Amino acid sequence: MVDSEKRVRIVLFKESFQRGEMTPRQVDLLKWLRAQQTKTLPLINGAICTLPAKISDEEVLSSGGVKAVEENFKISLVPWAPVKFKNLWSKHKQIIPWGVHFIGADLCWHETKGQGVRVAVVDSGIDGNHPNLKENLKGGVNLVDPEASYMDDNGHGTHVAGIIAAADTGTGILGVAPQAELYAVKVLDKWGDGTVLNAINAIDWCLRNGIHVINMSFGTDKYSRALEEAIRVAHRHGLLIVAAAGNDGAPGTVDYPAVFNQTISVAAVDRRGRVASFSSTGPEVDIMAPGSDILSTYRWGGFVRQSGSSMATAHITGALALLKAKYPREDSINLRRRLMAGARRIKGLSKKWTGVGVARVDFSL
Repeated sequence: MVDSEKRVRIVLFKESFQRGEMTPRQVDLLKWLRAQQTKTLPLINGAICTLPAKISDEEVLSSGGVKAVEENFKISLVPWAPVKFKNLWSKHKQIIPWGVHFIGADLCWHETKGQGVRVAVVDSGIDGNHPNLKENLKGGVNLVDPEASYMDDNGHGTHVAGIIAAADTGTGILGVAPQAELYAVKVLDKWGDGTVLNAINAIDWCLRNGIHVINMSFGTDKYSRALEEAIRVAHRHGLLIVAAAGNDGAPGTVDYPAVFNQTISVAAVDRRGRVASFSSTGPEVDIMAPGSDILSTYRWGGFVRQSGSSMATAHITGALALLKAKYPREDSINLRRRLMAGARRIKGLSKKWTGVGVARVDFSL
């Protein structure tokens, strides 16, 4: 049977794995389904495999041992927009971007700069040679091509990383949490595309490597039970998961995984504190942060301005790193509550579509 007659599927079993391995009944079930190229996914009690095209998803579910079967859905960068860049370094050696001021992060630095907090940027990688990032970049993994480095070949991940934790080097910019530890978890290729499997493996990697906060600035409009299960497990283990609401520019358009209750869903505001014209909103949104015209790090040691809910998400991830460093013994639920309690309502913003308001981390300390 040729490859075109096979389908890649993620299978979630009803029966629990034993010591991280499939049970004999699960192995026999996959053999009966004539599954090939099987890889176990212990995090979600499942496996990814190729199945003959003539075996439908309905037949797989009717076997009795499977609770869900789905495609390995595509995930993509939440669309973002570059902004014309104006060089500001003629008068300034170092810049604190407006978004950092707007959420009050710089007012927290006398007490916390995110020191010791491990933050995973689940994205397109990070340029580890960037002068503002190399000090804080502690490691990572490439889940697109395990044989390659986690170097950013798109630019998005590097921009997000700078917002979160660009280090205080005396030049360039400062991130929200300039002493947080960055980890590059590359799940997106140079075009900004990846798969649900990449995201699940990323969450698994984060759990195994003691990550405290995960930044997810990608999305999909397709529901994935497998991804939801991975996020549920991570949340249960205490990970703080921050996700971009999306850039569809209308109410009721929040992307997955930001839809899931276990994530902190972030929409974007502009410099005036108004909902950014591009930002998705909806009842799933938890909080808002600056996302328009954000100056941050870029590939090849550069700096650019970009707009998107990805940028807003990075501000919230950095804010959580500040809070985690200040209150290291608080669990993820209490840190989330603390973040939400500090947010400020802005006149004209509907709580139904924009969550608790705009983050002010200095009010959360």
